Amino acid sequence: MSETELSSTVTRALLDLYQRHHAPLDSQPMAGVGENAYGQVLRVSWPTIPEAPSVVVKMAPKNEARREHMHVVDYYAREVFMYREVFPIFRELNPDHSIFTVAPALEANGLQPPNEFLIFEDLAGSGFRPYSRCSMPTYDIVICIMKALAEMHASSFVLQAKNPAKFEELISHIKKDNLFTENIEEVTIEFGKFQLRKTKKMLGASDGEPSEVAAMREVLDLCEKHFKALALYSVDGKSQNPHSVICHGDFWNNNILYRYEPNHDQPVEAKLIDFQMSRYAPPVLDIIHYLHTCTEKPLRDEHFIAFMNAYHETLGQKLKSCGLRIEEIYPRSIFNRQLQLYGVYGLIMGAFSLPFFVSNANEVLDIDTVSEAIKDLSETEAPQYQDLIEEFEMLNERTLPIFKRRMVGIVKDLIKYNMTEPLYKFEA
Repeated sequence: MSETELSSTVTRALLDLYQRHHAPLDSQPMAGVGENAYGQVLRVSWPTIPEAPSVVVKMAPKNEARREHMHVVDYYAREVFMYREVFPIFRELNPDHSIFTVAPALEANGLQPPNEFLIFEDLAGSGFRPYSRCSMPTYDIVICIMKALAEMHASSFVLQAKNPAKFEELISHIKKDNLFTENIEEVTIEFGKFQLRKTKKMLGASDGEPSEVAAMREVLDLCEKHFKALALYSVDGKSQNPHSVICHGDFWNNNILYRYEPNHDQPVEAKLIDFQMSRYAPPVLDIIHYLHTCTEKPLRDEHFIAFMNAYHETLGQKLKSCGLRIEEIYPRSIFNRQLQLYGVYGLIMGAFSLPFFVSNANEVLDIDTVSEAIKDLSETEAPQYQDLIEEFEMLNERTLPIFKRRMVGIVKDLIKYNMTEPLYKFEA
């Protein structure tokens, strides 16, 4: 299937949904290479009906190896669950339905493998646009993001306080993480550990005093040694109950859209998309994931406290609008402690994500090819995943220094903000 071709299943759904049986469809890709791991993303319009709003279609990949490696069936089911079961309840929490406005509407969906699809309203019609995954967010962008994220997390806290039975029912469907599980593929863990070793090898005198470099090496060593255990520890929402929420789970540049005032560069509103990895977990996982994979250290050094304030103050305002007090629901002391306990998640996600985030479209590996190689290797008697990871190394002369700078920045943040405690949790 070409990058602009709609499946017959999606075409029928579109024609039935909008009752435009004799109107031709036009579709254009919305995501480039490396940005659509979970399928094709297309903008669909009706050329002969200019007044008809366009929609966004996401279709699952067909490659069997990729579907298996990327857990496509589970991911599409989870995203539909979020839109069909979770978000409507969030919107009903306030009399004016204003508490949850940060996701687009899901118009239709299908979960029949291998033809899973989702059809969304096109937020471009309301002035929303993406921010390049390779661009560094500004202070205004991050503040806008923190406020939108706080609104989503507030919805969980409000539901938990006002209808705990319904909250428990919802989270029972997502308590089992669909990325970090006990049976997570070995190749996935080995990929993350490989990036930590790579960072450690690149450390040198230019990265700080000998004692500082030694401390960074220790952080990287311990994270590599306990990589899987730390990942499972981080996504265990039950351990922080009642201070866990329904998180976005894949919170990075590509999954956020922004609206700007006319003739202004400052964003005034953000919308969140792509909820296929939503999970029940400590709220700070979304924050740390975004800050450590999508921003660089100088911005965090200057504004980290301001970012935390924007999130927690917005959360407090949303809770207050529903008659709740943040001091009772999620006090700042708990929030600050969770940052210390789960900041390490930023390093875990940095190891997974930064090789892709710092690469341009023409530098990103073909996902089908890699998935097939993983499948072939998994079927051998003693798979050597490190050899495979080295074979498909994508970092190059341009991107390697960027990768190193950003990974070192994460490690320095873990030390600076007292986020290293969990690294010693599994040493006993």
